[in-house]
Amino acid sequence: MRIIGGKLKGRRLQACKGRFVRPTSDKIREAIFDIIAPFLSGGVVLDLFAGTGGVGIEALSRGMERTVFVEKDSRVIPILKKNIIGCQLEDRVEVISRSVSAGIKIISLRNEKFKLIFLDPPYQENLVERTLEEIWEANLLSKGGIVIAEHSTREMVGKYYGKLAGYDCRRYGNTLLSFFTY
Repeated sequence: MRIIGGKLKGRRLQACKGRFVRPTSDKIREAIFDIIAPFLSGGVVLDLFAGTGGVGIEALSRGMERTVFVEKDSRVIPILKKNIIGCQLEDRVEVISRSVSAGIKIISLRNEKFKLIFLDPPYQENLVERTLEEIWEANLLSKGGIVIAEHSTREMVGKYYGKLAGYDCRRYGNTLLSFFTY
């Protein structure tokens, strides 16, 4: 894994050994950031099911101000932190070592809003719809913000979650990227 664009372009990120984490591929990360490139001028990112942090770090490299990572897997968190330190981003990130549901509750108590929210739950667990509902209920998206859900083509995702409305969907092999906004 490497950073594809921005100030940290070319920087290598550590990955997890084994099959317990499926990081967003370079190809899909490049597609995401090509699609949302005009949108990347400051603001805060929420990276849910963060894994090794590739998407959140890429967003910082391309102009976002700060990223909040939510990851519960204790096997992955040390690698996430090494990637943050390796990119010298310690002062621009927060790592919440909890489940996504618990992380969303913590963040909602702070009334924090995000310009970009990315979620990439384990494909086999069908967590996208529940997580989109939690994002809506916690009112985490800032006005004009975007939610991007990466999920399997086998997982059906609706068009609306409260006032979150799906406006685009792109397919990359067995992966779908679903885009939502208010």
